Order: sequence, then structure tokens, then C-alpha cells
Amino acid sequence: MEPRSSIAHYRIVSKLGEGGMGAVYRATDTKLNRDVAIKVLPKAFAADAGRMARFEREAQVLAALNHPNIAAIYGIEQGALIMELVEGRELKGPLPVETALAYARQIADGLEAAHEKGIIHRDLKPANIKVTPAGQVKLLDFGLAKATEISQGEAGATVTLGITEPGAILGTAAYMSPEQAHGKPVDKRADIWAFGVVLFEMLTGAKLFGGETISDSLAAVIAKEPDWAALPKDTPPRIRRLMEHCLRKDPKLRMRDIGDARLIIDESEPAAVAVAPVAERRRRWLPWAAAGLFAVAAGALWLRPKPVEMGAALLPLNMPENTVQPAAQAGAQAVPSPDGRYVAFIANDKSSGKNNLWVRPLGSLAARKLDQTEGANFPFWSPDAQFIGFFAYGKLKRTAVTGGSLQTLCDAGRERPLQASGDGGTWNREGVIVFAPVGTGLMRVPAAGGMAAPATALGPEELDHSWPQFLPDGRHLLYFARNRDPEKNGLYAQELGSSKRVLVMKNAFRAAWSPPGYLLFVRESTLFAQRVNPRTFQLEGEPVSVAQDVSANETNGRANFAVSNNGVLVYLGGVRSGPRQLAWYDREGRRLGAVGKAGEYASVTLSPDEKNAALTVSAATGGADTWIMDLASGVLTRVSLDSRSSIGPWSPDSQRMAVNQRGGGIGEITVASGKTRILAPAPTFANDWSPDGGSLLCTDIAVNAHRLSVLPLTGETVLRTIRDTEYRQRAFRFSPDGQWVAYSSDESGRFEISVARFPSFAEKRPVSSGGGGTSFWRKDGREILFEAPDRTLMSAEIKTGSRMEVGIPKKLFQIPPGGGVAPTGDGKRFLVLEGDQANQEERILVVLNWLAEVKQQ
Repeated sequence: MEPRSSIAHYRIVSKLGEGGMGAVYRATDTKLNRDVAIKVLPKAFAADAGRMARFEREAQVLAALNHPNIAAIYGIEQGALIMELVEGRELKGPLPVETALAYARQIADGLEAAHEKGIIHRDLKPANIKVTPAGQVKLLDFGLAKATEISQGEAGATVTLGITEPGAILGTAAYMSPEQAHGKPVDKRADIWAFGVVLFEMLTGAKLFGGETISDSLAAVIAKEPDWAALPKDTPPRIRRLMEHCLRKDPKLRMRDIGDARLIIDESEPAAVAVAPVAERRRRWLPWAAAGLFAVAAGALWLRPKPVEMGAALLPLNMPENTVQPAAQAGAQAVPSPDGRYVAFIANDKSSGKNNLWVRPLGSLAARKLDQTEGANFPFWSPDAQFIGFFAYGKLKRTAVTGGSLQTLCDAGRERPLQASGDGGTWNREGVIVFAPVGTGLMRVPAAGGMAAPATALGPEELDHSWPQFLPDGRHLLYFARNRDPEKNGLYAQELGSSKRVLVMKNAFRAAWSPPGYLLFVRESTLFAQRVNPRTFQLEGEPVSVAQDVSANETNGRANFAVSNNGVLVYLGGVRSGPRQLAWYDREGRRLGAVGKAGEYASVTLSPDEKNAALTVSAATGGADTWIMDLASGVLTRVSLDSRSSIGPWSPDSQRMAVNQRGGGIGEITVASGKTRILAPAPTFANDWSPDGGSLLCTDIAVNAHRLSVLPLTGETVLRTIRDTEYRQRAFRFSPDGQWVAYSSDESGRFEISVARFPSFAEKRPVSSGGGGTSFWRKDGREILFEAPDRTLMSAEIKTGSRMEVGIPKKLFQIPPGGGVAPTGDGKRFLVLEGDQANQEERILVVLNWLAEVKQQ
């Protein structure tokens, strides 16, 4: 085939090689925009309908193999096999012992996964094994020897089909097991034989059963014994024993399971002990038996060095180049693998504004982006650390840690760009995944994919269940239950398939179980560990602090930490924000002067009469209170007392404020008296006050701001839905005449500012093109000010009339690091919260051996 020619929707790029099974080409999948390998079968083979039918049946079985050490089969098109394209080199020796064993372990992992599904390779050889640049081993042509056999009893398809390629037969014959060389039926023990041959050749660099002809090679396989003296001197004794068990001529005496090979590779060698001759040992031992025993015991206590207790080690996990941490979601966006070897994390691409899944080995400074993971959120690992589950665009997906093996498992909620459709997942060794869609109970789905089914049911007044974790028995789940009354939020343990559950702890945030029997949870930004009884799920002893300043969100119970099974803790945290100063700035970004004293301020809004500023002030309990600052005097007055509210919009007359309660609901505070009344107990969030002061524009946080509603403040205060979309929408702001609204929506794939006619939304115009969050109208309605993702304050001119016209946004100034900006009505001055950039930065931190922190307290 020539370059640019096509097979189905695959466009040929170049020829990679040719062998007994046909020619292999690099091609582009024009539908999925990925490179693949295409093996075009010999014409005589493809023309045989019976053989092709059998081949297709076999290929369907092989396509079920989904393992990071096995090259995937994608399908069959027009007499060609479509396969994963594996970049790398063929496996060749001699290799250093450690490298050879690392590759052998991966080969054994791949074979074990296949054997568990009843699939045998039958043609394992170095030519069918590639090593990627990252050191990942991939087994190629899995099972194709069986799929291409002409009839039962022949020596094997590679021998039959490889006659046209000199050397191919020789190579294959040299790796056949004796029973395969005799033409007898084979089972998985044939792969174990070939594994032993490959391992020997990796260590020595020489052919074990080579010969000038096929007959010579087959004769060597049947009669020749390995030359064990050819092994490197540093070959561990257990590895030689492993090869001896693999290379026994009689399959009945050969190692039966390749998984045993993996266990032997992972074993450590016993320490060598010098042994004196028997007679000498007897002469020395008899006279001094009693004294010697005493001396050994005493000497052991005196001479043995005291074990050194390793402390915890803390290191940052930096974002890859041209990426940033995702917008704060206070959920586990960086998760260590169960074995503590890797950290999977989400990074946001600066150019596209979209999340991707990355993996970093803890033994390396380099991280690797996994392909086809755009939009990923909240990753979680398979128990064997081979796969990662995650949420993206309304779907639950999984990918191999090595990449290139993406699978959509099921729907996980309504599709929303740049937003997680769920709140965490967990995966047990029986192949069950339990995950948390937003706003429901937990769901379960097979790890191979399928229809999701309920795993838990919401209790009375519960909003959702989230952040599930399988406990060590693989049957019980730990999860967080969020209630309409935040005081009733708590952590529960429940057996999968049962409706009974046990309250483990009342808490505002999720928790995680960690060996050897601790519950990790956050309170007031501090991560604690406390013993938990594995049978009763009751807490024991006192909690011990593990980490400070852990990112958490009391509104949804998310807390940004995760832990491995062997003491690796990952969390989002850093230095607690320092004092911030309120100051005036002009349109050019010049500082005009400070206002009041610095404090632990988190956000600011300016009253319409521009006499007061509402500030969120961090409370000692970990929540936040609303304070009012008189801008003329700098005097602060606290107006909320429950530390569970955040600032909402001001009323047009500057006499009242709406406050958004943690966990949902809207309150109204009269500024002069401090009196509070509840306006809406439902989980709603106040965006803006109508210009006439008669209603509030609200979004519904229970469905993640997809629903826009109006809440009348006179008469019957019942929410009236205005708009319900499949996209997130937030930060609605009325125009001064109330005829338009500016808002931020992720309809385009990233949050952008738009302006639309209210309430019909029949006319809509985009305002920003590079991303935008909170917006403000100038009081004459002729300008919209908004904050770009890089904290640049932008200005867009607005013309209204028979139709809306929006000017090209212009940059005003870079907003100083801090907690927000509030413009005056004429757009000439800006009230800015200034802060120290170093104190604002949150980082992903990795703690090795976190249990040392517990032991020291």
C-alpha cells in the first residue's frame, strides 16, 4: 500500500515492516485523530472466508484484553488488523540485571492478565515485545499464532506463514516449547517456557536455542539444556531457579502460573551467612554452649544498632510547564496510587483552559500527560495501580496509567464542559466501581463498563452522597452524606448491597480510611488522623493533627487530600493567607490610597451608595463572618454571627444585604440593625438584586448553577424558574435598567462573559473571548467590567437600543494579588483587596511516611 491510501477511515502514513503475518503500516485514524498500526494480512489468508471468519472470532476475544503491558487491538477492517501503535525498540539483551528483571516483571504482568481470561500468546519472543521510551513493556501480536493456525495439530501459524521471511521462522522456533515443537496441543505453560527463554536472553544477550535451520532450533528446544554458566555473575540465585522452573521440558513439571514468576522476581534474597565446616562447628559449640547463648543474647542487645525511625518527608508537586492548578474545587484533584509509586493529578492547560490528567512517578521529576483525558476531574485508582478512573463531560471514564487505553464506562450525570459530573469514585478488587454523581446517592458500575445501578439511597433531607471509598474488605464503603441542615452532615459506613449503614462521625467534610486503621478528616483546615475500629467503625482514642491549611469547601463537603496504602499523603495546601489591605485604585492601576487596617479578609463588595464595603473575614472556627467597613472611618462592624455565610449582593438602597448560607439558602441582613431573616431555605445562591429592589436573581447550587430563578421579596417568596440549561452559568448581574443581564457560562467550553436580554434570553451577545468570571455594569449601562483568568481587569463598551452592541474588550490593569475587586458606579475607581502573592499560593504537597507525624505526637 502507498502513503495517503486508505483502509476504511484509516489513512496510511508509512510502512513499518513486513513479516510472515503480513505488512505493517503506520496509519492515522481520521475519526479519532490518533495514530494506529495496521497489519495487512496476506492475500491468500484474507481471501479464505473460513480462515478470516475464524480470525475475526479470535480477534474479538483478543480485543477484550485491556492491560498496560499488552498492545490493544482496535478492530478488523477489510482484511487488516487495526492495533495500538507502540513507539519504542524491540527487546534485546544483554541488559543489566535490574533492568532485565523490571522488564520481566512487566511481561509477567501482561501474560498473567491474559491467562486469567483464558488467552495464550503462543508466539512470545523478543520481536513481539517492545519497550517504549518511558520504559514500558508492550506485548504485541497477542494470541495471533492461535488465530492464524490452519488446523489443529500443525506446528503453529508462524512456522506456516513465516516461510517468506528469512529468520522469522528461526526466531519463532527458538521460543517454542517442546510440546509445541512436537505439534502437540499447548496451554499457558507454553508461554511460561517462552518467558524463561526471553529472560535468559535478556540477561545473556545470546540465543538460548538458536540454530542455522528450523530443524536445528527445534532439535535444540527438544534436547538441549540451558548453559547456566552463561548467566551474568550478579544474577540472583532466585532468578536462576525461576528460569529452571520455566524451562523444564516436561510441561507437567514446569511452573504452572506466570503470576508465580512475578512473585519470585519481587522477592528479596536472604542475607548470606558464613558457615564453618561441621566438625569445626561441633568442636566450638560443645564447650561453650551455655556461655555462648548468654553472650549472643547480651551482644545482640549491646552491639545491634538501634533502628532509625524514618521521619515524614514533605515535597511539592509542581505543575507542568504551561499549565496551572485547576480552579479551586476543594476536591481530591491529586491522588497517589495505592502502592505510592505515582501521583495522578489534574492540570489546567493555559492555552485551552481545559483540564487534563497527568501522572508523575514519585521517583521522577517529570510528569506525563495522558492522552484523551481532556476535561478530566477527580481521578481515582484501580487497586493494582494499572488504571485511573475519572469524570469528564458527563461521563465516567478510565485510562491505563501508561496511556493509550481510554474507555468510557457509563454516564455520570449531565454533560457539562469544564466541570466534574461527580464527586469521587472508588474501585475494588472484584472489579466494581462505585462513584458519586452530583445530587444523588452513590452508583455502581462494572470496571469494564456497563449500566450504572444505585448503590445507596438518600436519607430524609439528604442532598447527596459523595467521596466513596472501599474499605479493606472490598465490601464496605465509607462515604460523605450532605444534608440540607449542615449540622447533620456526616460520614457513614455501609456494606455494598445492604441498606443498613453506620454513622462513623458527624463532620463538615469528607474523610478517608488509611492503613493501619486510621480515619483521616479535615476540621477547620487541619487534617487529623484518628483510630477507627474496623469491625464496629467506632472511633478510638484522640485525633492527631497531620497537616495544616488543607484546602476544603464546607458548602459541598469536599476536602482536597488523598492517601495511599503505604503512607503517601497528597493534599492541596500551603501557607495560610496573610493579612490583606483594602485600597483604592484608578483605571490605570495606580494605587490611590489604603482604606482601614489590614485583616484576614477573603472577599469584598461595595454598597451602591459607595459608603460601605462588605467583607468576608476568616473566623477562628474555620468559617467566615460578614463584616461592614465604613469607608470614611475604616471602622468594622460584624453583621453575621454564625460563621456559615458568604457575602451576597447589596440591595439598591444600600440598606440590606443578601448572604449565602453554607450548604444552601439565602438570608437577608438589615445593615443598620444587623437583623437577619431567612428568604429561601432551599439550596439557592443569590447573584444580584433587581434594580427595583423587589426580587433576587438566584442560581440553584443543588444542580450546579444550571437553573436560573427569580425570588420575589414581597408576597409569597417562591422561586420562579427563568432558565434551565445544560451548561453552568453563574455571576448574573442586572443592567441598571433591568432589561439585560451579564453572566458567565461554560457553554463554549470555558467560562466566558455574555450579555442577554432579560428574562427571555432571546437576544444574546458574547462579551469576552479569552475567559471571564465576575462582571460589573457601569451605572449608565454603557460599560461592562470583568476579570480575565489571568487577573487582568477588562472593559467592554456596551450600546443598547433596538439591539445590543458589544465592543472589543480592552485591558485596564493587572489586579494585585488578593481577594477581589469592586468598582464604583462610574467605573473610575476600584476597591481592591491587596495581598502577598507568596501567601496566596496553594500548592500540591506530597508527604512521604505521614504516619511518622502521628507517632511523634
